[in-house]
Amino acid sequence: MVNSSLYNLLYKGQNGGSKIKSTFSNFNSLLNKKKEFLIMIFANLITQLGITYYVMNNTKVTEDDNHNLKHLLLIISTFVIIYFLAIVSIPSWLKFILFSAFSYIWGILLASFKLKINDNGLINMAMLGSIGFFVVMFLIGGILLATGIQLGEKTGLFLLVSLLILIVAQIFNIFHKSTMLVKSLAAIGIVIFSAYIIYDTNTILQRNYYGDFITASLDYYLDILNIFMKLVILNDN
Repeated sequence: MVNSSLYNLLYKGQNGGSKIKSTFSNFNSLLNKKKEFLIMIFANLITQLGITYYVMNNTKVTEDDNHNLKHLLLIISTFVIIYFLAIVSIPSWLKFILFSAFSYIWGILLASFKLKINDNGLINMAMLGSIGFFVVMFLIGGILLATGIQLGEKTGLFLLVSLLILIVAQIFNIFHKSTMLVKSLAAIGIVIFSAYIIYDTNTILQRNYYGDFITASLDYYLDILNIFMKLVILNDN
């Protein structure tokens, strides 16, 4: 009886180990299959994040520059650029230029954001934290697909509805200005955009983008950008 239980335990352990090996083997094969595409995605992602980081740290902003109208125009321009990047069929070189302009604009917006926070330590912590979240969620997204879990339209719809609810709650809080609600919404935002990284990774590895690495890297850029801002807000005193 004891020997039988021990045998079952060892057998199950070995079987579990083989399943783990099989999962990582499938994950590696997925990465190898889309290796070139992923390299282009990450090369563009690093470039665009670099543009945003450089502009954020080298744009001189004063309190007088923080005009709501100026910020509104900049934000509207980012939505226009996203429309062209995501919907309009344009050449890759033009998409890259528009994406670079998008990253530049967000660098300006984050320079004003950084001025309000006035804590370089917190900014650097949030940057490292957002990169850490991205790496972990990217691995989870790939491993889920390697185990046969494909996140489809229902998952995307759920995340979209969650994001819309979050936006409505943030607009609501503009008029009530509750610090506790701001922190809570920031924490929820981190969860949502972390889930988006898992979903985007799962989608990128199973979907044919026909070489459109710009659109794929844009999804990651927006996820990282939002997690960065939420981490700053959550930890700002």
